[in-house]
Amino acid sequence: MNAAVARVLSSARTRERPPPAPSGLPSLFPAGRRWRVPRPDPCLAVPALLALAAGLWGLTSPPLWRDEAATVSAVSRSLPQLAHLLGTVDAVHGVYYGLMHVVAAVAGTGEVALRLPSVLAGALAAAGVGALGRALGNPRAGLYGGALLAMMPVFSRYVQEARPYPLTMAVAIAATLLLLRAMRRPTWRVFLAYGLALVGLAFVNLFAVLIAAAHGVFVVWSRGPAMRWAVSAACASAAVTPLALLAARQSEQIGWISTPDLQDAGMLVVQLLGDLGAATPAWAGIAPVVGGLALVGLASVARVARRVPDSPRDSHVGSHRGPVAGALLVRLALPWLLGPPIVLLAVSWAGHPVYVFRYVLCCVPAAALLAGAGLAALPRRAALALLAVVLAASVPGQFATRGADGRQDDPGVVMAVLASAARPGDGVLFIPGKVRKYVLVYPGVLGRLDDVSLARSPRRTGTFGGTHVGRRVMKARLADVHTLWALGNTGRTANWQLDALRGTFSPTGHWTTRGMYLVRYTRTAP
Repeated sequence: MNAAVARVLSSARTRERPPPAPSGLPSLFPAGRRWRVPRPDPCLAVPALLALAAGLWGLTSPPLWRDEAATVSAVSRSLPQLAHLLGTVDAVHGVYYGLMHVVAAVAGTGEVALRLPSVLAGALAAAGVGALGRALGNPRAGLYGGALLAMMPVFSRYVQEARPYPLTMAVAIAATLLLLRAMRRPTWRVFLAYGLALVGLAFVNLFAVLIAAAHGVFVVWSRGPAMRWAVSAACASAAVTPLALLAARQSEQIGWISTPDLQDAGMLVVQLLGDLGAATPAWAGIAPVVGGLALVGLASVARVARRVPDSPRDSHVGSHRGPVAGALLVRLALPWLLGPPIVLLAVSWAGHPVYVFRYVLCCVPAAALLAGAGLAALPRRAALALLAVVLAASVPGQFATRGADGRQDDPGVVMAVLASAARPGDGVLFIPGKVRKYVLVYPGVLGRLDDVSLARSPRRTGTFGGTHVGRRVMKARLADVHTLWALGNTGRTANWQLDALRGTFSPTGHWTTRGMYLVRYTRTAP
């Protein structure tokens, strides 16, 4: 391994914890000394507290949207029913659903109970960025980077929903920390732990395993133990292969993804730098500031790149301005930030659309770390002033993500209409059938209506939507129905079930909200 790299990582490890005391109980409580609780590391504690504050602020403001309704549907089943579901759809989220099944059994399926694990995972991710900076010999970059991550509206957007993406961030950072440990102490035992972390990352989010390739670039670029990394990554890939094959058989689950265009690529840049993308103009959020700081971080490394990297003068690991430490940070963060998004975009443009931003949310910490390096290259007062600017610029996005437009759909409006206007015994149609997931989210509203098209329930079929009866059976069920409500996702108004209503029912009310619509049909007079 490059000698300067080894010195930086080894010295960073030394600063992470004090030298071990002599073995034995008396050394833990020396005579004549009062035992004190160790002071928390600001590099970890400050980002974690900021992330907790951001996650808990307005946690229940956005209603559970369709993906979170899928979580409710999955974790409300028995374990055999959950296994049946995973054998049919969503196998890639099996570990997350298993964890949330335990949470739901203990705390229920309310918004706070289901979203709080994501908030905690986000706090771990922010603290992990601080740990990365310290492990790379640049603790100020970690402190500032973790704080920046906690301030990002896109971070708040995803840590406030009951889905696995914040957990993916946390596991990705944990795997990266294990890689740094393996670079510092390249034993097979450490690489085994790293390989297991990659397996865990894949089982939380299959696409996130692309970070392993970014790790490989870092190892080769830093002249580290490439062979041991390759063996670990190959073994992890072999362990994940059964999940990948099962996910390939369930590829219809992502059949709704369209080929990204240049606008999507531009929005990706804005989102990777911390903004929501569509909710705020690119020039008005924090993305320009974070992007500029990341460029400052890159430039600060470029200025010292002409030094001889192996000279003792270049291994000033005790200083956050050490050129080798800065180079290590860039070598790690740059492939991590760019690699997975570029791969998913390339595959999508090659004819297999797989890109959705939340699949690469785990790359946002890399942008925060680079921007943190940019702040660390500035005088302390200037860095704190820029942090205040980022905080102020994030406010519009923070309010936007907690508002009605913060998610792809807003079921609250149409559910309020049904709660006030629908009567027990009214019929309901779900278009498409997956909208039926909301029955478990709003049982007091939808549970009192007759599902006139349901043949077999989602739990029996191992799906989210169940199966539907034919046209003839549905018409027989409608014989005694006077009022029928059609609840659907925007853009799915054409449906054979609605065609079956012609001549018998006529629309007498229409309500739309973000991503959803509700139509009331009333039986026409004979």
